[in-house]
Amino acid sequence: MVGLESSMEMADSATKVKAPKVDDAEKERQRAFLAQLRSRTPEKAAGKKTKAPSRAKKGKKMKKAAKGETYYCTVCGCEVVCTTESESPIVCCEEVMYVI
Repeated sequence: MVGLESSMEMADSATKVKAPKVDDAEKERQRAFLAQLRSRTPEKAAGKKTKAPSRAKKGKKMKKAAKGETYYCTVCGCEVVCTTESESPIVCCEEVMYVI
């Protein structure tokens, strides 16, 4: 039973986690940093109207890949130039890409 007792002690000691010691100066620095982050406001360009970036490009969904054509993913914005022809469409982000 010696093996069982020692493994039980090791299991008990493994569940005890020591909390890292953080000095007061570090706590104050972290508190000040978080307060500074919370007080920030988004910067706006003076005199210019901001509009949301347009990620969608006009195009049609592809049916098969053609050599030399450029394809666009509407999810992540990835653009691909096809180097060989294929009977299947190019898929990105689990969606068929669009021809530009």
